[in-house]
Amino acid sequence: MENIDINKSQIYRRHWRSWPIIRHIRALQFRRLRPFWNGRTQGMPVVRYYWAEFLEKHRADIRGCGLEIGETKTLRKYGGETLTQAEALDLSAHSPEVKVVADLSRADHVPGDKYDCFVNQFSTAVIYDIEAALYHAIRLLKPGGVLLINFWSVDFYFHQGLDMGTGEPLYMYWWFTPIQVENMLRRLSLSGGDYEVETYGNLLTRMAFLMNLPAEELTLHELDFKDPGQPLLICARIVKPGNWQASKPTYREPCWAPPHPPTLVNPVTGHYGDTYLERRGP
Repeated sequence: MENIDINKSQIYRRHWRSWPIIRHIRALQFRRLRPFWNGRTQGMPVVRYYWAEFLEKHRADIRGCGLEIGETKTLRKYGGETLTQAEALDLSAHSPEVKVVADLSRADHVPGDKYDCFVNQFSTAVIYDIEAALYHAIRLLKPGGVLLINFWSVDFYFHQGLDMGTGEPLYMYWWFTPIQVENMLRRLSLSGGDYEVETYGNLLTRMAFLMNLPAEELTLHELDFKDPGQPLLICARIVKPGNWQASKPTYREPCWAPPHPPTLVNPVTGHYGDTYLERRGP
């Protein structure tokens, strides 16, 4: 218990806006049509706080030969000296860190049984064939290797799609429930002893996230209270069984995409929502 408290202090830095009188005044501003600061990043998003807590809890799993989506920053931060190799997977080789060029949901050409750990963060909502992506994520692991992955239950929605310069435009297809995640894992020949699912969030943190209030403006009690009926982020730790023999799911393709060009990431607002993104073309 003591280690958890120490880790929380590393993650969480309380802001003066979390003082009681300021918080009461702040609550009066919730009757609004746009998020605070028009979506500009201010502090740590609540989902990032929860994910950091989950990674701290499972830091020992990030070791050996590791894989991460898009970059290797998280692997290097949490793996430290126990990490012997760090590689990124993405749709294009947009940086030297990307050693595996693949669509995770179509990664048949990528050799399996290679990685000791795979950190897949904040990508599941934009993968249409999510069950195929989960299948390949597990297949790429060595027996006993660990997949640390998250699924968000609520978020903003960029309805025109989003071009982040990673090879293909991204579209948001899914928001998840815990029972949905459990069923996807069971369909991939995993038993309850092969994985742990942890749900974070409550009504206030869901509202705070959508309003763009950072974690620093909430108290630890508000952040850590878990309401199973109001999930915000679902995190899973999956250990590949030594005898894993799941069948590859039948591939599915989306049958429609927005007809107009995707929006481009705004260098100021990031990708909070496409109301606040720079649009391509006239």
